[in-house]
Amino acid sequence: MTEPQSWKVGSALVTAIVEAETANVPPEFFFPASTAPEIAEHSWAIPMFASPDGALIFRVQAFVLEIGGRRILVDPCVGNDKHRLLPFWHLQRYTFLDDFRAAGFDVNTIDQVIHTHLHADHVGWDTVLIDGAWVPTFPAARHLYTQRELDYRHACDAETTEAVFRDSVAPIFDAGLADIVAEDEALGDGLRLSPTTGHTPGHTSLWIESDGHRAVITGDLMHHPVQCARPDWAEIGDWDADIARATRLAFLDRVATDHTLIFGTHFPTAPAGHVVAAGDAWRFEPA
Repeated sequence: MTEPQSWKVGSALVTAIVEAETANVPPEFFFPASTAPEIAEHSWAIPMFASPDGALIFRVQAFVLEIGGRRILVDPCVGNDKHRLLPFWHLQRYTFLDDFRAAGFDVNTIDQVIHTHLHADHVGWDTVLIDGAWVPTFPAARHLYTQRELDYRHACDAETTEAVFRDSVAPIFDAGLADIVAEDEALGDGLRLSPTTGHTPGHTSLWIESDGHRAVITGDLMHHPVQCARPDWAEIGDWDADIARATRLAFLDRVATDHTLIFGTHFPTAPAGHVVAAGDAWRFEPA
């Protein structure tokens, strides 16, 4: 179990619930253009985000956002008992729900579930397997989707043997808990989605504004802090690497300029921090 980490954003509270954190990941696994020696050149990333020899640390986590009397879960990870192509996600038995409860949360008091996109590691805990059927984990929550992401998830499932839509999305619609929203939807209490296309067609990020403070939960427009220094590195799962690169560059320039607190959805160890200028690129400084 990784102890929950929490951060204040004005009157909002953001808590990370970690499903898994993995060290010694070869960087080429995520960024085909990278090498371990190139990672090791960025001393600011070591040892918090990478090893001295340039192996990455990678985290799968969800964020619980408490604001305006609401509890909102963002990007609910891989889940258990799911048949997945990647062996380290296949038929897992994570302690996520135990850790979720240990952090003081209850599945029945989540009001909303937000997905930055619909890859398998961002929707898994939407459902749990009970008596051979997939049922919603958060029965009182409205689950938000964008139409382009739903269409893309259908297309992805049609091209593989995975059934992410069937086991993690369709049961939510069947239960009447799904809402289709715009990619720039205002969600109340200073929350809004913003399109960050590239990793997937309908990818969004979640912006938080509270009492004069601003933060953003990135989703997968970035996968690791080292992309602050190397925003040109495409991630292996990017739907359109060129669009993702342009989105990432614009995002980094913006958050470095206005000092937005960013929550990196896959950032390990210390996932919240600020992007600051460093030469002709940026670096990540944990909050």
